[in-house]
Amino acid sequence: MHGKGTNEMLTIKQPVAVKIILTETTKQQILMEQRRQVERLTAELEQLEQQGRQMLEQAMAQGGDVAKQVRDRLDAERNARLQQREQLIQQIQQIQQMPIGAEIQTMTVETTIDVRVGDDWNKVLRGSEIIVKDGIVHEIRRGGEPVSGE
Repeated sequence: MHGKGTNEMLTIKQPVAVKIILTETTKQQILMEQRRQVERLTAELEQLEQQGRQMLEQAMAQGGDVAKQVRDRLDAERNARLQQREQLIQQIQQIQQMPIGAEIQTMTVETTIDVRVGDDWNKVLRGSEIIVKDGIVHEIRRGGEPVSGE
């Protein structure tokens, strides 16, 4: 784009925080989903344990080096799942303690914005937020301020 005088404008990409307002409904949905994931990881750990024993027995027959590689891989798989499960349990505890009405960032999406000569750079840096309540976009904020219908 070639600007003339002070009409200089640039379109830049900017991340947008998507936050949800915690309602009783969303709180229960989040907790249910996280508990489901904990159960899935627990089931995977049990399955890994059973398969691991069989794999180790077969590897032992092939020799010590193979057995060590199999054991190391099983340990890594087990530890990864234990770590994920521990993080989920901590998240569940955090969500349970959060008050209804709290805002929680769930993801980031990308948008493009126009930056013009004379814009307040600090407001540009503060970025935008989309606030969702019970699955409906509740508010859009730019530079920390609500955007009224434009």
